[in-house]
Amino acid sequence: MTTCPITTFTTNTRSGSVHEIALKCDKLWAMGQEEAIRRLSVEKRSFFFGTAKQELVSDFSARAARIAASYARFYLEQEQGGKPHLKGRFYWMGLAAFASKQVKCGLDFIPSEPYLTIATPPIAQPAMRVGKNALGKGNFWLFQDIFVWHWFYNQFPEQFDECAPERNAQDCVPQVQVNISSLPWAKEALPVINNLQVTIEIKKAFKLIRQLEGMPASPAKSDMQLTSLMHIADHEQRKILQPLIYEELAFKLVLDAQAIAEVLPFVPLRVAAFSTACDTEKPALRVQMTEGDLYKERDRMKFIDGIARQYHSLMMGQRSYMESTISTIATWRNAV
Repeated sequence: MTTCPITTFTTNTRSGSVHEIALKCDKLWAMGQEEAIRRLSVEKRSFFFGTAKQELVSDFSARAARIAASYARFYLEQEQGGKPHLKGRFYWMGLAAFASKQVKCGLDFIPSEPYLTIATPPIAQPAMRVGKNALGKGNFWLFQDIFVWHWFYNQFPEQFDECAPERNAQDCVPQVQVNISSLPWAKEALPVINNLQVTIEIKKAFKLIRQLEGMPASPAKSDMQLTSLMHIADHEQRKILQPLIYEELAFKLVLDAQAIAEVLPFVPLRVAAFSTACDTEKPALRVQMTEGDLYKERDRMKFIDGIARQYHSLMMGQRSYMESTISTIATWRNAV
């Protein structure tokens, strides 16, 4: 797909003249959505004409790495508009960097075409395609949703509360509407996730984020960080991923098969590792799901709660290690 300017303007002929235009909420949301698309795109130039266009990175694993890097940079306040002295307000983003890394691990485990066809027994190929598609779709559309909420707040904090109710993927600037509609899985995904509209969980989370900005370090502040994280976790898991991928029968069957096969060598575990590696032997740096089903919301939220609390414990007790690891993940932003 090709991303184009949000809009163009006819200017007068007077050199150096300036005319200010106040952008309304829909234009600001369009800017954020275009930025989310750009983060997962590379510039391609025509060999014959020299023209350039942006195309999505085709490899799902590379997309997951870029997504992890964007989350990491937000936590570290390295984005445009970031405020290093407020590091920690985007608390969910630090955990999300590890989560998208874990998705990358799952995607890396499944061969890409044509290697899937060559190296994998035919009986296993359909399941692997289903798994790869579901992981890729969930990670991609969660990013299109949650990245833009954070980007908007970071860029336009004073307009956030006013503009949040106006976000709607079906009510954009025309060119951006074309770009969104041409994204992978857009036709099936957008209706399921309510066209990226605001949820009560998002409102609660960003209300707390605003409060965190004025608080000194204290136990009350760390508790609020974890609460804001869990509001966003509720949003991402219940409002985005559950209806988008975990309700699909084919994916449920794949997850059942994975859970059964976990005892076999080289089968990835249902684990979250607080490292750049897919897993670690250090018990304090990993949380494993040993019972329940990932596609069942209650079971998965119990797993997520355990991950979040271990993340919080590590951020309180081993912050230097955690932020160093997040900084490494932040370097993956140009993965291809």
